Amino acid sequence: MAPPRCICEICSCGRHRCCHRPTKFYDYGVQPSHKTEYLENYPGYGNVCPPESCKPKPESREDQGRMEGTTTFKSDYLPYEILTRPFRPQAEYRPKSGKIDLGTIYQRDYSPHKVGPVTLVRPRERKHTSDAKVDTI
Repeated sequence: MAPPRCICEICSCGRHRCCHRPTKFYDYGVQPSHKTEYLENYPGYGNVCPPESCKPKPESREDQGRMEGTTTFKSDYLPYEILTRPFRPQAEYRPKSGKIDLGTIYQRDYSPHKVGPVTLVRPRERKHTSDAKVDTI
């Protein structure tokens, strides 16, 4: 039996990868330069320190004992006293004097008239029934 062959010897479609021939995107023959483009183009300032940060330094909080049950919302927004509304007695009802016109425009424009029975165009359904007895098995 022949020794197993590598995928690079069998297939040349380009989709299968072989560990013997890794793909190279970069040329590693040239020694890498650890200088950036900024350091190459612009000179240094010498012994000048950067300005101090405005951000406050992190302080370690001392042990405050038992944790309180109040939240910042509870401490910032204190409840205020709810006052009941003063009682105002309702005014006594006094009906207006005079006659009220209860007529409508519809009643004024359309006078009532008698409505007779409707005459049907289609004749009434007739049921053909007989008094004969139905025999069942």
